[in-house]
Formats: sequence, C-alpha cells, structure tokens
Amino acid sequence: MNSFHWMRAALMLAAVLCVGWMPAMAKDKKSSAKAVKQDNAEYTALFSNGPILKLKLILSTNAMETLSKVQGGFGTSSTRENVVGTLQEGDRVYNGVQVHLKGAAGSFRPFLDKPAFTLAFDKYVKSQRFHGLRKLSLNNSVQDPTFLSEQICRELFLESGVPVPRATQARLEVNGRDLGMYVLVEGWDRDFVSRHFQDPSGTLYDGGFVRDVTETLGVNVGNEKSDQADRKQLVAALDEPDPAKKLEALRKILDVDRFLSLMAMEVIVWDWDGYPMNRNNWRLYSEPASGKLTLMPHGMDQMFWSPEGSILPRMQGRIAEEVIKHPELRRAYIERLKTLRTRVFDVARITNRVQLIADRIQAEMVNGKHAESAGYPALIAALKSSIARRGASLDRQLEHPIEPAVFDTNGLVTLKDWKPKTIFGAPSFSPTNSPQAGRTVRIAADDGSCIGGWNTGLWLEHGRYSVVGRVKVSGVQPDPGDSRGGAGLQVLGERGEKPILGTSDWQPIEFEFFVRDALAEVPIVAQLRAADGEAWFDLDSFRIRKLAGPVGPERGPRGPRR
Repeated sequence: MNSFHWMRAALMLAAVLCVGWMPAMAKDKKSSAKAVKQDNAEYTALFSNGPILKLKLILSTNAMETLSKVQGGFGTSSTRENVVGTLQEGDRVYNGVQVHLKGAAGSFRPFLDKPAFTLAFDKYVKSQRFHGLRKLSLNNSVQDPTFLSEQICRELFLESGVPVPRATQARLEVNGRDLGMYVLVEGWDRDFVSRHFQDPSGTLYDGGFVRDVTETLGVNVGNEKSDQADRKQLVAALDEPDPAKKLEALRKILDVDRFLSLMAMEVIVWDWDGYPMNRNNWRLYSEPASGKLTLMPHGMDQMFWSPEGSILPRMQGRIAEEVIKHPELRRAYIERLKTLRTRVFDVARITNRVQLIADRIQAEMVNGKHAESAGYPALIAALKSSIARRGASLDRQLEHPIEPAVFDTNGLVTLKDWKPKTIFGAPSFSPTNSPQAGRTVRIAADDGSCIGGWNTGLWLEHGRYSVVGRVKVSGVQPDPGDSRGGAGLQVLGERGEKPILGTSDWQPIEFEFFVRDALAEVPIVAQLRAADGEAWFDLDSFRIRKLAGPVGPERGPRGPRR
C-alpha cells in the first residue's frame, strides 16, 4: 500500500473515531450543563428561607480523637488538622466530607463543647456538592445568640453591591449529640468567585487575624507562591503623598466604588470587628481582567453593638484611614453613607425581615426542645431596637455637614454655637454682659454640688492643637475630696491640669490636646464642677490653635471602638 492509501485509510479511521466520540462529548457537555443548572437551583433554594436543614455529621473514633486535640488559635496562625466524615440530610448522604474545626479568639469552641466546622465536599468525592456548594461553614454563633445577624447583614452588603458569601441556618447533630442551632455560611472558593466576578481565574487573598493589606497575605484560591505584586501595588498607592496622584493610583488598582460601599455599610451596621475599624474579618480578590482588587467582609456575628456609634469612628484599616484623610474620598464616603441609609438601610423593612427569620428559627428551637429558645424573643426585640436606634443615630449625624474646621492665616479658628448642658445636680446657666469682656456666659452652683458646662465642638484633622480662652470665678469651692473640682476646660472627657478655684478676675486658660484619627469630632466644654460658687466664661475669647510638632501618644480625641 503506497503512502497515499495509508493517508486515506488514516483519515477514514479518524473520521470514524470522531463520529463515534461526538455523541459522547455532546452528552457529557449536556450533562455538565444540567448539573450546573441543578447546582444553581439548589443554591438559590438553600438561601431562600425554606425549612431549616437538619444535618447529622458522622465521624469515626479516630476522627473524633483528632478533633478533640485541636486547641483555639488566631485565624490562619492556628493549625487545624483535617478529618474525613459523612454528612446526612434526611435520605441524602454525603460521603468523604473533609472536616476541620474553625473559629478564632472569640468563637472557637473545643470539639466536646459546641464547635464550629468547615466542611469541604469535593476533596475526596469529585464534583460532589451540597446544595450547589463545594465548601461551607457551620458557625456555632456563640457571639450572636439570635443566629441571624450573619444572614441579615450579608443580605445588606449584597444589596449594597459588595460581594459576600450568603448565610442561612441549620440544626446539627454530631454522632448522635444534638448541638442545636448553627449558622450555615457559603464557603470562600472558586464557585463563590465565579458568582460575583466576570473573571474567576484570579487570586482570593485571606486577610487572616487582625492583619492589613500592608502585610503578606494568605491565599484561599489561586497561586500561593505569587509575589503578591497586585497587593504591593495597592500599598504603593496608599503610600503616595500627593493627594491627586494617590487617588489616580488607587483607582487603577482598587475597586474604589465597591470599597466605599463596604466601608459605609460596615459603619452603618457597626461592624467594630471588620476591616475599617479593626483590620479583621476580610478577604481580597484580585481580578485579572479588570486588574483591580476588591475587598469583601467576613464574620458578621457582632453587629449593632453601638447604635449611637460615630459615622467617622477610628479607622484602623489602612485603606479606610486613607479614605478619611483624602478630602475627595471622604466626601464620597459621606455621600455613600447617605445613599445606603436611604436605599438599603430601611429600618422597617429590615426589622420585619428579622422577625420573619426569627419566627422560623424559634419554631425549630421549640420543636427540638433546645435551651437556646429560652429568652429568644427578648433577644430579637433587643436586636430590632438596636437597628431602629442605629437608623435614628445615622439620621442625626448626617443632618449636619462633616467638614474639617478652616483655620485663618494665623492658625486660629473661633469656637461658636455654645449650648448649656447639665451633667450632675442643678447648675444654673445664663448669658451675661461684662464691660471687661464681650459675650460671656455664667454657670453657678446656686443649689449645691453640681457639674455643668457650656458645650460646643468642631471637626479636626489629625494633629496637635490647643484651645485658649478666659475665665473669671467667684467663691468656687469643690466637694470634699474632689481633686478635679473648679472651673476650666474639658476636651472629650479630659480636663485641664489646673482647674481654677476661689475668687479671681479674668485670667487666661489653655488646654493642649491631640487628634490621632484622620478626622474626629472634638467636643469642647467650658465647665464648672463645684459645691459652691460661680464662673464666667468669655466666649468671644475662645479659639482653637493648630500647633506644630508631633502628635502625642497618650491623650486626645479618638473615634469610639464599639
């Protein structure tokens, strides 16, 4: 047979083989598409407030012994050995499930208590999914006895355009031991990335325990041995001293719009343990197609702790800190707060949803006769009250402009809008006129021991300052043993070193303080703390002076932590 015939025979054989394989390939492709559709349908149903799942985790004696040895730790610094178990949900059985204990400083519980778990379904059984998930967490919710903060807050972040794993509830039994209610949370994996980003081929970084973008990060998904050049580019943008160049550099590497929404929503729900306020509980995705990084929240079981918390709290996350320092980004952040308060943080809608989910949870608790149901309605009432108070607090704070004080060419700004306030007892307040002073105010202990002051405040940027003014006293006597008694100045709860006692004509008073945050609201109080006597303050004399030199480490206004 010549070469022509050999070639012809080879082509015919290839054609036969292709014809034989094509139906099989088409069938495989069709089956794969059907599986993806089924996974997506189950995923959607899982987080649609259907019946609470009842799960049974079955572990071997060796697996239980291994998990019993696990000690608490801090994020990725702790070693958590994996074991293999079986998960049952009704008549559905998931074999070869990888199991390890999870939780950090506040949430970790040992295996014989009420541990939290991470389950992976496809490590040993290829393509195995649990309601469309290849990975999930079962959180013990020991820091949230309502079992619904995670779900509610994650829904709010998603409405705000910030990617975040979803949450629901499940009841868990381990080797016959009923552990009660858990919060089931979608895992951080490639499937999650695919649901929220057009290009899922990038790197998902793990923020770890109280770490910032300035440090080398762990990796949940992607190349663990990369040089993290994208993260380093972000740090370089944050380090840029020129405001215009900083903004340009940040917009190239960071999804600034999503970060503003994340930062605003973290403050709205008062996530004191999140990235902006504590550099904790976060992930960072690097998307190759866009070339940008997206920061996402994690761990939302301690929300609404401070319903009256400042909308400009102390920012410890480096990106959040730079947003507050930068005038244009700060204004954008405030505008984003207003937008999300109006469009997303609808108190009536949220509290109604809280009650809907709570009814579902409590019904399961009662049916299961769990001790967790005791006092549960009171917990839900307290949460709804905190949400309502947070809404009212946001409205009060957003009512007035938030702009740093403008100093004149001499480095001074005049204090205005003084208002009286009683702290203790019954001090009397009155405006007066004096030939030796301009506009003055009086505080008197006419009815015995009291604490009262004339109050004002202003927004100040990071720096060193002093407040100066004039005071006159007559017959001022402190309560016995009160070393802080007298007339003087107070800045954010800190009084001047030498309060003025007795009787004296007009004299200067001064108080030096520091603002360590990027921007802080600084309350100023001209105060009388006495058992007897009266004091006059010359309001026209009060000024804030901006001082040169480093910011001291000890005292000065801070944003609240919680």
